[in-house]
Amino acid sequence: MEVYNKPPLTYAKQVELLISRGLLILDKKCAERHLSNISYYRLSAYMRPYKQIVDGVIIDDFIPGTTWDMVYRLYVFDRKLRLLVFDAIERLEVAIRAQIIYQLSLKYGSHWQDEKSIFRSPQRISLRDGREVEKDVYKDIQRHIKEQLNSNKAEKFIRHYCSKYDSPENPPSWMSVEVMYFNHLSKICTALRERADKTEIAAYFSLPPDIFCSWLHTINYVRNICAHHARLWNRELDITPKVLSFPKENMWISKPNTVKNSRIYYFLCMLNYLLQTINPTSAFKQRLKELLDTDRDIVSLHAMGFPHDWMNEKMWE
Repeated sequence: MEVYNKPPLTYAKQVELLISRGLLILDKKCAERHLSNISYYRLSAYMRPYKQIVDGVIIDDFIPGTTWDMVYRLYVFDRKLRLLVFDAIERLEVAIRAQIIYQLSLKYGSHWQDEKSIFRSPQRISLRDGREVEKDVYKDIQRHIKEQLNSNKAEKFIRHYCSKYDSPENPPSWMSVEVMYFNHLSKICTALRERADKTEIAAYFSLPPDIFCSWLHTINYVRNICAHHARLWNRELDITPKVLSFPKENMWISKPNTVKNSRIYYFLCMLNYLLQTINPTSAFKQRLKELLDTDRDIVSLHAMGFPHDWMNEKMWE
């Protein structure tokens, strides 16, 4: 182990450091402005593909011919990709929320979220560090609802319920679930005791229940990446979705057996599939193609997990 002793540098010195490592910067003031708005550390993730590799190890020096513009354009591409993905997830979140509320309300009544019996019993799970924790989805959502009820910033419809009704204590599901986060939706679907409950919700999205729950888990993970403005374009997903072996061909971008489910391309296929279940005229695939066409000269689609024939026009019809 070593002691970290790197000193902080001014923006001007950061630019000089990059130049000393072989990065071509024609407009130093422009580079300084970008660094002041984005930060060296965040941009360093987009410099990595342009670094030299010696004996299998990435070194600080840049590949000859690498320019500041190439690094910055890759950063901008990733930002546009995150916005496209985040917009798609927002649309899906609304639809998933609506289906959970609708189907479980018709089956169990207006306050199903307060019925402990429809959820699985608490489970003990082991963490990577060896610790064990209790996973109790029912308790988690009840805690969240209570926090929302007691919040000074509670939604107007929550405040209205509390001022008019004193029983049941919690608002009906169409109010309570509206104030839950995406991770709660994912947990609810996974924790439902009856498989039929999961099956009916998943069927709306043309998926088996185990695939649907897995995809929700991955979507929540990627949603958090987008929300924190983290790098997305070439990320190896830590939470991988289960593979859908036989998707409807017109709802997929390419055959699933040609791609890795740990790369972002498979995730994009997932989004496209789900979006078309709620809106067959979704423009997501076309918007993705337009983004890729614009920056194909700087973006390694191989790093995103795209198949070699990704430009085959039949994939984009």
